[in-house]
Amino acid sequence: MNNDFYHKIIISPRFCQLMSVFITVYAITLYPFIIARDRLGITTYNHEKIHLVQQRELWVVGFYILYVWYWLKARAKGLNGSNAYYAIPFEKEAYTHQNNLKYLKSRKPHAWRDFI
Repeated sequence: MNNDFYHKIIISPRFCQLMSVFITVYAITLYPFIIARDRLGITTYNHEKIHLVQQRELWVVGFYILYVWYWLKARAKGLNGSNAYYAIPFEKEAYTHQNNLKYLKSRKPHAWRDFI
């Protein structure tokens, strides 16, 4: 899969602050945008690019439906909000591979399924 695609980085401390009503946000990916509180480090940028690929392969809407589903499922198992976030397969994949800057070149489609 070609993982080179259009995306735009937006620096918006205000947007991230608004999002922090729900969750603490340093950066968030809303395809095709990466919105960050401040300038992105390379690790965070790679993490967010992994989310862009996940969103694209699930036609964006599917990603958000599954993202909320996995969070709610974790909450139903008794995890608090923060731990439920880290239990989401999309986040597990992104955190596991965020330091591997070559990961997206070799990533198999739907690799997040390995983290269910």
